[in-house]
Amino acid sequence: MSFLYRKAIFSFLMFIGVCQAVLVVGPKSFRANRDYTMVIYNYYKGANKVDLLMSFEGRDEDGNILLNITKSTDVRRSTNRLVSFKIPDDVMPGYYRLTIDGQNGFEYKSEVELIYLNKTIASFIQFSKPAYKPGDSVEFRVIVLDPNLKPPSEDTVLNVTVKDSIGNIISKWSDAPLSNGVFEGQMDLATSPLPGTYNIEVEANDEELASKSFEVKEYVLSTFDVNVYPTTVPLEAHQELNLTIEANYYFGKPVIGTAKVQLIEEDIVLEKNASINEWEVTGLLEVSIPYTTVLNDADKRNIHVNITFTEQYTNRTVTKVQQITVYKHKYKVTLEQKNREFHRAAPYKATLIIANQDGTAAAGVAVQVQVDGLDNVLVLNSTSDKKGFIVLNFEPPASTDAVNITVSIGEERLLFETIKQIEHLVSGNIEIELKAPAQLNKILKAVVKCSTRGSFFAYFVVAKGNIVDSGAHSLGQVTRHSIQFNVTEPMVPKFKIVVVTISNNIIVYDYVDVVVKEFLNNFDIRIVADKSDTFRPDNQIEFNLFGRPGAYVALASYDKSVLQHGSLHDIGPDDLWRVFEGFHTPESNIFDVFQSMGLFVRVLDEQQNERAPPRSSRRTPPDGGNAEPQRLVAYRTDFPESWLWKSLALPSSGRTTIVEQLPDTTTSWCLTAFSIDPVYGFGIVKKPLQFTTVQPFYIVDNLPYSVKRGEAVLLQFTLFNTLGAEYIADVTMYNVASQIEFVGQPKAKLSKKSLTVPPNVGVPVSFLVKPKKLGDMVVRLEASIMLGQERDALERIVRVLPESLVHTRMISNVVAHKTYTSELIDIPLDFGSEPELDSIVIDFSVTPSVLTNVIENLGKLLTVPTGCGEQNMIRFVPNVVVLDYMYAISSTEYAIMEKARRYLQTGYQNQMRYRKRDGSFGVWKHGAGSIFLTAFVGKSMKTAAKYIYVDNYQMSMAYVWLASKQKPSGRFDEVGPVFHTDMQGGLRHGLALTSYVMIAFLENAPEARKHRTVVERGMRYIASNIFATSDVYDLAIATYALWLNKHNEKSRAIDRLAQLSTREGNGEQLFWSRQSNQIETTAYALLAFVEAERYVEGVAIMRWLVNQRYATGSFPRTQDTFVALKALTKLAEKIFPKSNDYHIQLEHGQERREFSVSSANISFASTERLPNTIKDLKVTFTGTGTALVQVAYQYSTNLLQSSNRFKLEVTRKQTSSSFVLKLHICSSFESTSPVDRSNMALVEVNLPSGYVVDDNSISQATTENPIREKEILYGATSVVLYYDNMGNERNCFVVIAYRRFKVALRRPAYVKVHDYYNPSFYAIKAYEVDRQELCDLCDSSECISTCQRGHED
Repeated sequence: MSFLYRKAIFSFLMFIGVCQAVLVVGPKSFRANRDYTMVIYNYYKGANKVDLLMSFEGRDEDGNILLNITKSTDVRRSTNRLVSFKIPDDVMPGYYRLTIDGQNGFEYKSEVELIYLNKTIASFIQFSKPAYKPGDSVEFRVIVLDPNLKPPSEDTVLNVTVKDSIGNIISKWSDAPLSNGVFEGQMDLATSPLPGTYNIEVEANDEELASKSFEVKEYVLSTFDVNVYPTTVPLEAHQELNLTIEANYYFGKPVIGTAKVQLIEEDIVLEKNASINEWEVTGLLEVSIPYTTVLNDADKRNIHVNITFTEQYTNRTVTKVQQITVYKHKYKVTLEQKNREFHRAAPYKATLIIANQDGTAAAGVAVQVQVDGLDNVLVLNSTSDKKGFIVLNFEPPASTDAVNITVSIGEERLLFETIKQIEHLVSGNIEIELKAPAQLNKILKAVVKCSTRGSFFAYFVVAKGNIVDSGAHSLGQVTRHSIQFNVTEPMVPKFKIVVVTISNNIIVYDYVDVVVKEFLNNFDIRIVADKSDTFRPDNQIEFNLFGRPGAYVALASYDKSVLQHGSLHDIGPDDLWRVFEGFHTPESNIFDVFQSMGLFVRVLDEQQNERAPPRSSRRTPPDGGNAEPQRLVAYRTDFPESWLWKSLALPSSGRTTIVEQLPDTTTSWCLTAFSIDPVYGFGIVKKPLQFTTVQPFYIVDNLPYSVKRGEAVLLQFTLFNTLGAEYIADVTMYNVASQIEFVGQPKAKLSKKSLTVPPNVGVPVSFLVKPKKLGDMVVRLEASIMLGQERDALERIVRVLPESLVHTRMISNVVAHKTYTSELIDIPLDFGSEPELDSIVIDFSVTPSVLTNVIENLGKLLTVPTGCGEQNMIRFVPNVVVLDYMYAISSTEYAIMEKARRYLQTGYQNQMRYRKRDGSFGVWKHGAGSIFLTAFVGKSMKTAAKYIYVDNYQMSMAYVWLASKQKPSGRFDEVGPVFHTDMQGGLRHGLALTSYVMIAFLENAPEARKHRTVVERGMRYIASNIFATSDVYDLAIATYALWLNKHNEKSRAIDRLAQLSTREGNGEQLFWSRQSNQIETTAYALLAFVEAERYVEGVAIMRWLVNQRYATGSFPRTQDTFVALKALTKLAEKIFPKSNDYHIQLEHGQERREFSVSSANISFASTERLPNTIKDLKVTFTGTGTALVQVAYQYSTNLLQSSNRFKLEVTRKQTSSSFVLKLHICSSFESTSPVDRSNMALVEVNLPSGYVVDDNSISQATTENPIREKEILYGATSVVLYYDNMGNERNCFVVIAYRRFKVALRRPAYVKVHDYYNPSFYAIKAYEVDRQELCDLCDSSECISTCQRGHED
């Protein structure tokens, strides 16, 4: 930071017209628990000394005394004295003043109003990176400092709030404690959060301290960056832009690819010939682009350069927009800042600065200088010196008020400046000049030049709003004086030296701002290396840390490629300066420059004084202020975007060495660090450390997200050699666990290739494989050169999907006995017709709880899409059920409870996407609120509030909104989109929806009391209509509401519900038959039976319900899962034994297997993978306790086209490129009447392997029934579209996909439309793209025989 010099003149109309005075200077403001110091200079010749009494007092609005401190002092002639007041720490806001009274014959009285500064702390925030993906952990630090840049008192606590992109509070830490002035927080993002800008807000004492934003979005970090910049300074006369295009990987090596450039100005394309804007680039290329000249009077114009760079072999693309300024003139001319005025009848001297447009000095440039306003026009032909300077001298006549200076080159006018005359109020001036930077605990010397006729000059040092040093000197005949003082701790990090004198009743001053080179906490971090900043990935790196003994140190490192998404996440010295200036920069006052410096000045001479406007100047000061043998190779698998987010305490020596394991990424890293010491305050590294993780030889992968089993996929990699010579590389890909087949080598365990790798150029290598097994396919590759002396290896995962339609089944049986019992269970398996034998997977398990599978699969309970506000609750409500159950049984499995709590927090965060401004919740992010969903969310939030932060105001507003929608009869009718017809439909008197809303109120006692009238009306409506319904869905949910309300009709209702039940399984299973929502109906019935304590029927209902579950422990849909899990756990709490001691015998064919269970832990499970040929199982339970016996199995059948009640059309459209796939898809519901419509309808588009979509790939082709939501899933290989419902109308849209990876023998893909609440209504249709054969992917002689076999397949 440069020193700033300022000079100004103030007029004082003195009673005595001589340069004699008592000068008092003090701070204009004060803080509690700080010294307040003023300085008095006595150059008054009327007495040998002056006596003064100073009173520091404050009062509140009512006149009550808040503070009263008095001090007396005497100041002898030609001396100065510092006077300090100790301000107590309990000072309150009020009205404060300092009174100065003369004593013992020196008559003077003056008052100064003082400003109480009650800002005691400030804060700033650090994130681990600028943008986060769904599911990431947001790591952040809140740093809090006092005015001395030290940590505040230990009792300081914060309220830290996280808000999503529409302002919903999604996480909060109340009364968060500080450790060493830092609060470290972490928040897990939901898996599908609302994208956009999130904000963290920090409060203390009900005042906002700081806020900072971060981005939440889906993104893929590019491995390389591209920059474009002018090769030469752009001038209009060139009529073309000479640009340099530079493309490098983040680890520093050049990228080969194609660059497309377009010039835009105000939405106008400027290129004269658009056909020349594409080039092949190998790391660096200089190009010239002619463009259309736009004539105008402006000296410059801004052109936007749009560049798109596509990497060779991988098609990975980076797009940037760079603004480049084109100048009209080659040079720019400025007049030295301090010479903008002249004095009458005094010589004028100034410097013209000639520079190139890029700011460099322009030497030897001939210009014409013309000065108008003199007695005669002055014309000079001058040439700039090597610094670009031209010295200008002239003497303006006394009659001239202003002169004009014009600088030209030929016809080009480069400068026109008007210089005005100012009144010459004083003779001479005062200046202070430093010759060296300030250093802590070192003497600082300065030279004061004073050419006024005053008798003295005084100086004072101001730091952090207080005067910390002062002095004075007699002037005499000497004009140059030296001052010096020791730079002490109170002056760090920045102080101001002010020099003043009085001449002709005028205060003349100058000052300089000084930055101390070091902080008190002089913290630093260095890499321990032999002058190298390059390291191998996955190796260790050492850092030396230096600082204050015992100080807190925080580290943060991030992959430099994250800077694609912003750079404001981190903190640096600039943040510290902003905090410092926020404490110590007073408000500007154009009428009082001293007050703008935070000071007051009084000249005591028995007379009030007035001041004239100031004149200031600025000059540039001197520099200062801110300113081997073969290695074993490990597989690289760890590729984080941020790293080394950790904190530690320095040992008593003040220095330590830490050793860390580097990530596997080949990239460049930034490392920042700061330190806080309770005595010496804050310290920070001056600039981030930068280092690169790269190997002399390494692999970069480009792999697809997923492929289908049996397809042939080309797995692509790029090899890099940085050793400066060409080498032969041996590359080996392994067949891990026989998951793949190398094409042409069907039984090979590995495949090898050799190729030449020249230096500093990426060389592609690929392997053609067929995945054989479903699930995660391990891609393991090794490469070496120099006979194995340099090696690299990496391991990645590619998902292998089934090529056929997968069917999953689950058979569950609950056994619960409090006394010793033996029970036999027969379990037949049904695989339908013609399953693919190698696709059959059978898993047997025994668990002691119905929640064990749920807990194992929290966060992934449903395999169906969850892209609307109701489906999204599957990420929320099961966690509530699990926590309720575990607390009810006094579980000690705290790790599971914490896992559920974390999922609950992210589920809450997800749901805030659907909150509306009126307090309701909607099915879609954009659209009206829904009564059904608002009730669902409201009652869930009430329970969740026991375990996580839930905004009570938001929850209360949801119930207020619900209450406002009730009709006078007590009934509720849906006002939002109808997507769950049975619940929301009004054809059955709205009984289901009214009951549902009543349950939401009744399960939240405070809201039920607050809205008592709403509840009473609603329950009357239910009781009046329940016995008129014949629909078991309505009856079940209404009966549960009556039992919750303890209504007098509850027993009659449950008896009627029991009469309409259906029994099966020899009468041991009880359920309520219905075409749709059968599980939800039966679950509500179970809740009612549990409330009625009819446990015998409850067990029979439970037996049926557990048989409807998925392998994850969930049920087919959100409402099924929520209600059924709630009902099952409530029954389990009441009747299940609390301990287990039993044996399970499993028999299939001639095989027999024994399981012993003595644990009641909810997480306990015994599992067994069974042969895929069995069709029947027998299980024997012997003992006491609870057992959930389950068989989960799956099998595949050919992908067939079929439908029920839906129509589906899939048409492939022509495109201009074989790399582009365009699908036109239409669907409709086969209605039985004009008003018959489906429930919420989902259209799932599964793309062929190798194809992906982006956010702009989907467009609606019909508008009658709009698409409500779009989801892009599974690495952009699948698209889900949501409709409120469908009828007979055609609902059409277009999907465009792009081929990014090469796949042969490609399996068919499919499109599916289905009713979310009634999955038996569906249509599925397979489609194919152009079938690539194996030889289409082979480009070398090794594939000749393979191609032939590929055709024969």
